[in-house]
Amino acid sequence: MIRTLPRVVPAAPGKPVRPEAVASQRRSREIAEDPGVWSGESAREVVRRYTRLAPEWDGERGGYRPVPLADALDRGGPFPAGLCVEVGAGTGLLTPHLAAVWPRVVSLDLTPEMMRRSRAPWRLIADASRLPLPDGAARAVVLADVPLFAAEVVRVLAPGGVVVWSNALGTDAPHHVPVDTVRTALDDAALDDAGGRRFAALTAEAGWGLWAVLR
Repeated sequence: MIRTLPRVVPAAPGKPVRPEAVASQRRSREIAEDPGVWSGESAREVVRRYTRLAPEWDGERGGYRPVPLADALDRGGPFPAGLCVEVGAGTGLLTPHLAAVWPRVVSLDLTPEMMRRSRAPWRLIADASRLPLPDGAARAVVLADVPLFAAEVVRVLAPGGVVVWSNALGTDAPHHVPVDTVRTALDDAALDDAGGRRFAALTAEAGWGLWAVLR
């Protein structure tokens, strides 16, 4: 089940256009549906790209990236207490928002140059396809503009935990995957994990973006 809330945060004019979005979305959907397409070369290309982007990341994206996530945290609860895992944390733009809900946030990113700029207290260089966390360790897994490796999310998510999905540019975001695809991927992974869990989603648009909370 997917329930859509009405928009409360308007979209301002001037939404940026990312020329790479179409190809990147295609790749992100492939990963969500078949994580086997991810490879060592895929990871190295991501590191190269985001190493180039790191110096300008906060200045260019700092104003709009938190908007949908903030709306998700405001209207998507209640949220379970415990450890939050932030996948693709980058320079830590969103970490303070998460820390206001979950005092313990572990921030993960693949690119050292991005992580070096973060002030998050707990940081790990890690590939989202193989999260360095034990089974059931997280009460929340947050994915903001990153590919979805559903099996790993399900593996580290504790029973009763939540997944927060955010695309800062909505359907134009480079890593946008439709919410129903995200939910299906998580459902399939949960069934494969023998947990028998099925996910329900709450979603809304906010600013230029959109979000979903799946539980």
